[in-house]
Amino acid sequence: MNRNDTVAVALCATYDVARILNELRAYAPTIGLQREAIAGKRVTIKPNLLLAYAPEKAATTHPAVMEAVILLLRELGAASLQIAESPGGIYSEKTLSHIYGVTGMKGVSERTGVPLNYDISYRSFSLPNGQIAKTVDMIAPIHETEVLINVCKLKTHSLAVMTGASKNLFGVIPGIHKFEMHARFKKPEDFFSMVLDLDTALDSRLTMFHICDGIVGMEGDGPSGGTPKQAGVVLMSRNPCQLDVVASAVMGLEGRVPLLKQAATRGLCASRYEDVTVVGIPPKEVGCTDFVRPNTAKGRRFEKIPPFLQPRPIIDRRICRGCRLCIESCPQKTIVMHRGKAKIVDANCIKCYCCQELCTFKAVKIKKNLIYRIIE
Repeated sequence: MNRNDTVAVALCATYDVARILNELRAYAPTIGLQREAIAGKRVTIKPNLLLAYAPEKAATTHPAVMEAVILLLRELGAASLQIAESPGGIYSEKTLSHIYGVTGMKGVSERTGVPLNYDISYRSFSLPNGQIAKTVDMIAPIHETEVLINVCKLKTHSLAVMTGASKNLFGVIPGIHKFEMHARFKKPEDFFSMVLDLDTALDSRLTMFHICDGIVGMEGDGPSGGTPKQAGVVLMSRNPCQLDVVASAVMGLEGRVPLLKQAATRGLCASRYEDVTVVGIPPKEVGCTDFVRPNTAKGRRFEKIPPFLQPRPIIDRRICRGCRLCIESCPQKTIVMHRGKAKIVDANCIKCYCCQELCTFKAVKIKKNLIYRIIE
């Protein structure tokens, strides 16, 4: 990754495939997404398919953006295309089929003829220059591709403050192996360092381009429990961290994203969006810098607040359906069933918010200590 990589910012107010394609065509050359990079290559498109949520919930990459990306890649002469993702939870053909259907990816596949990946095998991937991680398990399609198109979603995130291109690459790790990574890297700073180790290793092995669906993003308690936010923007870059620096400015979250602070320290991106070469619309002129932060996000003055005062997840028993998904996904195995409902044992919770991220019923809420609320 080169911290001088350009970021393209295009206005696009609706999920109209033709309009999105026109914007992609206009700005693709500015980031090097041209025929010489794509022609004759095996290309994998990786969306954000966190959960089986319909597109209007704004938790997943919209199918119109995926369709426009496919049309562009065909124009650029890709030898083969496939759509591949490892959603949260169990990585199985049944799960993939359900998620592909609900998120609209099956429709994209039917309209374009681009196959959906159902190969659930995986193997080890080396991170030779990793600062904290040296190997991870990675899904087979990513091992076998030549070009990776990372089509992420513009969202807030309870653990990471925001999620965009950098964090979306964590999705190449299969299913519940993601929870194992949270268990291995309990401290947020260690987890973000691992994500950056993965991103840099992928960048060294593959040709990658990153496209962010920000036409309708998510604010509040993302990446799944927030609310849709009209942003009307599409971002593109060769550098996932650089794209996210600009995306954070679009959202009004600049300087608040810990992963990007680490990335800047490593020299992977600029520390300020003003130092990024932006083509198209300046980020502050997009007009949506009022994204509501997740309840877990701390203000700049309180970044070193003691752990016992920090926000924590709790289960709303009135909403919980007792489906056990949070129990199965908890890295620390700290969630138990109590009278037919899930319950979090606070003493063992590492505040990774996987339970909130994967609860389709939005039964996981964020509780703030009274003192925290007073000083916030």
